[in-house]
Amino acid sequence: MVSAFGLFRWVGGYSDRVFANRFRTRFPEKTLSYSGDQLGELVQSDLRMKYVFPILFPLDLIVMLALAGAMGAASSHWLNQIYPSAAWLGLVVPAVYLLSDLIEDCLLAWLLLHGDPHAAARSISVLKAITTIKLVSVSASIALTAIAFVGWLFHSESLAI
Repeated sequence: MVSAFGLFRWVGGYSDRVFANRFRTRFPEKTLSYSGDQLGELVQSDLRMKYVFPILFPLDLIVMLALAGAMGAASSHWLNQIYPSAAWLGLVVPAVYLLSDLIEDCLLAWLLLHGDPHAAARSISVLKAITTIKLVSVSASIALTAIAFVGWLFHSESLAI
């Protein structure tokens, strides 16, 4: 799991260097506070192809698979140890994150490849809704993994006594 978060940081740093001179990082993926004009500017920029490849595909895809896989495996395992009937939750929450991040990346790649600022402006509410689901589900996945780990620690401690 540590390597998944390390990979997340590395890809974030790489993309920040790519975007440094033009945009404040990958704003469509990290925030909800941008306008249709800003998104339109991005889809017409000279960075759009670099954003699609290698940032969205394959780097972000690798990161989302690593994060969702690590958090899903860990939280499901720990939940299974302390409350077996809730182990499914450890898989579902990271799966929602994975699916929403993948949909977000596909929509963003489509917008970037087409380079149409009007299509970007029309898609902004859908993109922001998907990003909201992604941000909430990744936060919930992190929290669930931490809670499952702490619960497992205390459960293991009580069994050892």
